[in-house]
Amino acid sequence: MSSAQLDALEKKEELECDPVRQKLGTPLRAGARILSFDLCGSDTVVLGLSSHQAKAANLTTRECTTAAAKHGGPVTAVAVLNESYTVNGSRIALSASWDKIVKVWPVDNPQNTLAVLTGHSDFVKCVSVHPTLPIVYTGSADKSIMFWRLPESLETLAQCTTLQEISPFKTVKGQHTGQIYAMCLDPVSAQVLYSTGSDASVRAWDARTGAAIATKGDESSDWHIARGQHKTNIFDCKATENTLWTASADNTAIGWDIETRTTDIVLEHSTTVTAVLPIPQVGVVVTGVRDGAIYVWRVNSGVPKIIREINAHTDDVSCLRVAGRVFYSSGLDGTLRRWDIQSVVNFTGGFEYMPAELLALKDQNTSSKQGSDTLAKSSKSANSSALTEEEERELAELLSDLDDM
Repeated sequence: MSSAQLDALEKKEELECDPVRQKLGTPLRAGARILSFDLCGSDTVVLGLSSHQAKAANLTTRECTTAAAKHGGPVTAVAVLNESYTVNGSRIALSASWDKIVKVWPVDNPQNTLAVLTGHSDFVKCVSVHPTLPIVYTGSADKSIMFWRLPESLETLAQCTTLQEISPFKTVKGQHTGQIYAMCLDPVSAQVLYSTGSDASVRAWDARTGAAIATKGDESSDWHIARGQHKTNIFDCKATENTLWTASADNTAIGWDIETRTTDIVLEHSTTVTAVLPIPQVGVVVTGVRDGAIYVWRVNSGVPKIIREINAHTDDVSCLRVAGRVFYSSGLDGTLRRWDIQSVVNFTGGFEYMPAELLALKDQNTSSKQGSDTLAKSSKSANSSALTEEEERELAELLSDLDDM
């Protein structure tokens, strides 16, 4: 391990011990890296973990269940079907993994796999579900997007004595030239599915049939955003009524006019943008980046401007989702954190968000750290002057003599 890597590790460990970060955003600790999450009602979240598991957790108690849906590799994506699809009163979750399959299971009983979706030839990187229909969408490192139809009644799966394998009803391959990292549905009608990935392009599909969406006014051309504005991997995408937001390794998040496919807004960062979340109700966009920081941008009044920074995660932000008046963030530091939107947006205590109840703790920690740094410097100075150059040379000679004995 290089000195730079050791320094980074030491800094990360120091941040993890920071008493402010341990409380900021009332973290739920998963015990493994959180690669993805989806909300299930007002008090439950489903987590995709690097430990080859998907678990449910209680948002109130901030505790994970002991039972888990187990995979043969990291669980890169999870999704929850809408509340009309249940088995024995339990909501239904899906988990996608490096093991190339997607499992379907009851949130109340993760170990009870109801069905598996099989067909991808490489890691499954993302999964989305239709908000009203039993249709599932998956994107993979094999450069394909697959469309799956679950039974109208999932109770039939629960009654089967053997594990059911479901095949896709539509496979799209050839349009994307790289891995598929993210997908999202248009939030108004859920008729269009957008996909993106390592080829830095965005494409659009009919969410029911899988057919490519034609460009408005030019039926002979498929709707797509070509590589160019984004220079490399697009890791996340979210749509609002008129805008599609993308987050990229080229250090930008971009808001695209969906009709014209032109850039409306470009949000410049100093590092890779790993997640993006538009919250149009309050005119902001939230971005998460590689070093764990979260930024809140005002985008509804002229030139976009960062109005808030949140320093809570100690590793990459992996996912951002909104639910009513709060948004949630997850990170590779193994935590899921909760943020009250109005409190963050309307915060008057400075650029960095810090609730009043934690401000005193931050000041105390800063004073303590300054004292520790002073002590460490004194100790280092004392150690460096403990032996003169001549004494150090004599000691080296003595040790050499001992080696020869």
